[in-house]
Amino acid sequence: MFRFILTRTVRTIAMAMLPAVCALAQSTGRIVGRVTDTHGAGISGVQLLASPSGNSSVSGSDGRYTIRSVPAGTASIRTYRFGFKPKNVEGVTVVAGRDVTADIQLEQATVQLGGVVTSASRRVEKITDAPATITRLDEAQIANTIGNSFAAALKEVKGLEFIQTGILSSAVNARGFNSSFNNRMLQIEDGRIGVLAESGLPVGSLTTVSKIDLAGVEVLVGPGSALYGPDASNGVVTLQTKDPRQYPGWSLEVDGGSRSFYNTQARYAGNSGQFGYKVTGEYVAVNEFSNPVSYPSVSVPVGAAIPEKDANWRSDIIRGSGMLAYYTNNGSRLQGTFGMSKLNGIGATNVGRNQLQNYGYRDAQVQYTGSRLFAQVYMSQSVAGTTFQLNGLAQNSVRFPALSYDSVKSLSAFPGDGRLQAAEVQNNFSIGMLTKTGISAIDNTHFTYGGQLRKDRVSSYGHWLSDRATGTPILINQKGVYGQMETPLSEMLRLVLAGRYDKHDKYDAQFSPKAALLFTPITDQTFRVTYNKAFKSPSVLQTDFYFPNFQPFIGVFGNLDGFDIKNASGAIVNAIDPIRPEVNTTYELGYKGVIGQRLYVDLVGYQTKFDGFISPLVVIANPLAGAAATTAYDHRTGAKITDQAGGPQVALTYFNAGKATIKGIDGGLRFYFTDKIAASGSASVVKIDTIIRKATDPAEATAFNSPSVRVTGGMDFTNVIQNLVAGFTTRYVSKYDFRSGVNFGLIPSFGTLDISGAYTLSKSARVIFQAQNIFSCVGGTSTPPGIGIGSGTANQAVYAAGRECGFGKTHQEMINAPLVGPIVLLGLRLDGR
Repeated sequence: MFRFILTRTVRTIAMAMLPAVCALAQSTGRIVGRVTDTHGAGISGVQLLASPSGNSSVSGSDGRYTIRSVPAGTASIRTYRFGFKPKNVEGVTVVAGRDVTADIQLEQATVQLGGVVTSASRRVEKITDAPATITRLDEAQIANTIGNSFAAALKEVKGLEFIQTGILSSAVNARGFNSSFNNRMLQIEDGRIGVLAESGLPVGSLTTVSKIDLAGVEVLVGPGSALYGPDASNGVVTLQTKDPRQYPGWSLEVDGGSRSFYNTQARYAGNSGQFGYKVTGEYVAVNEFSNPVSYPSVSVPVGAAIPEKDANWRSDIIRGSGMLAYYTNNGSRLQGTFGMSKLNGIGATNVGRNQLQNYGYRDAQVQYTGSRLFAQVYMSQSVAGTTFQLNGLAQNSVRFPALSYDSVKSLSAFPGDGRLQAAEVQNNFSIGMLTKTGISAIDNTHFTYGGQLRKDRVSSYGHWLSDRATGTPILINQKGVYGQMETPLSEMLRLVLAGRYDKHDKYDAQFSPKAALLFTPITDQTFRVTYNKAFKSPSVLQTDFYFPNFQPFIGVFGNLDGFDIKNASGAIVNAIDPIRPEVNTTYELGYKGVIGQRLYVDLVGYQTKFDGFISPLVVIANPLAGAAATTAYDHRTGAKITDQAGGPQVALTYFNAGKATIKGIDGGLRFYFTDKIAASGSASVVKIDTIIRKATDPAEATAFNSPSVRVTGGMDFTNVIQNLVAGFTTRYVSKYDFRSGVNFGLIPSFGTLDISGAYTLSKSARVIFQAQNIFSCVGGTSTPPGIGIGSGTANQAVYAAGRECGFGKTHQEMINAPLVGPIVLLGLRLDGR
């Protein structure tokens, strides 16, 4: 059935676009050529953008490129490549049905302003033209970081909230309503959705992509549902890997550092004729930062502390991938990719912590990329291995003292198998309007459209999801179609209209429109007004969690049907509606520009209105609260929520908490004092304007969970000392209240200093140094007395004010997560052909 739907979708879209393709072929030509440096050597990876059509290409390993389907007439070419000065080539005459040659020579430069991105419109465009707040981390920036992850570089991304909880563990969020189990940012890897089907969380550390194979990372902040669908309501993080033809050769990196950190990763890529291939592999291990946590006794919800037991803070990840690509004579590419990873470590949740043991992830993808047509099919699978709850282990060992250790551990097991299958077809084309004098000003309207199919299959092996009651895996089908039109209204004014229609098995259809008006009075300086409506579908956890006695007397339940909350006399004191998609509507006013070839500025103000935003996991009923006792009942069936023996259950669930309006400003800049010395910085200010919720809803359900002020700043120095690239980054985060499930308290303000450097030993070798959090300032401490249930001072972390600064100082970025201290790493990177 899935194959039939995919085939029919591809055929329908192909027939629909056939007339446009035929008309296009009769009125377009190609621009071909070679990009070289001042010594005549070919430059790979140069991004070329033809104007005014917007067609693009990337140079290969020998510097050669082909820009296809360029409308006949006069065109110009703009080039971008890290390490080289951008260049404009004017007056290129394109003749229909023919090739025109335009060889380009670039000068080396350190100054890098602007550049091109693909995530904002799902096609190549100048960053100053993108109708969204977007940041790109280039391959050279990523290569100068150490270890298994590019995460350290995300600290400087404007508008992004970066939360570091360890050396290998971190999370990102944007524009509020964070949680301990956040899935509001969508992760995309080479075009495929990178989420864990069983939880909706981004793949994160389980990615099969090694840092050494990253060609770039783009971060889109703000609503992205118009082109990316569900789960992109707060933003999109896109990982782009290296093409074997553009990046041939071998690379090896070996790193070591504090807390017994060890990482080694390697990549080999090559091409032969029309075939390209690559393989990557990596292993990383570290003694993570640790902290003790105690849980309440099992006799009442809050009681004597039970220490967490058997927590293993030695974390490790192993990952690998391979690709085989076929390049056609017309520049199209067909590729197959396969990757695997496995993780051991500790993961924070809304109700405690999990010991992740042999948590595995694998993906496979077949993808076709042409000048206009893009198509792919892919699948991923995540398997929980022998993962178990640390909180359940501690409490069950007290509750069942006669059971063996293995039996108690099995009660706390968290098995899972999540599978995602997806397919997508996308096409883009331009329409030109011809006049007697050539192409008119109102020309080159760009169309991008496509369709996606996705099928999820999730099983907890009858343990903690609804398959425990039904005995069958959970199946979810999703379908979406999208389109975007970009058209110039004049030489300075452009209009962008986009929309997406999504249908989910469990919810009403959703429509996500987008509109933007962009005004460019001067090249590379654009003012914009944008409107976005985005939505986030509830995850499998939020609909199908079914785990009576998740902890003793405490159950976690999905909210597919709603709940009635009754007091001891049987009167309904609160009604919880069935969970539905969260919707946010955002208006933005922004400016992006390059000023004097020395300064790049990106500034945006926004207002977002949430409707039915999804709460963290919260307590909705507590039958053990004495005179204030309440009990949850299923709204559809009227059944009382109990454990399987009919015993009492403190009920936790997710629901749509109400409405909220937030306002904020995100800004970033980069200024070059000289070609070798640059400063950069970003700042975000956000506040809640209004929150509307029912008085009976728990306070933590509407927790904003984000700092009101975040500021980063830094400088980098390139070849001030020959062969040395060095820099520093400072970060400040204001204090804020955090409420997420059983984790709540005040996170103190903090500031940190990171320094880094890379010294080139030879053409193929360099040494990399990185010290994170080497100097820190904290605005107090927040000490949890133990993890409890519900709201109240018995569970709240105790905050003590007091400013301290110093080398080696630790700070906190998440409640009930370890304090984070200095991380010092040293690495050796080797590259060859």
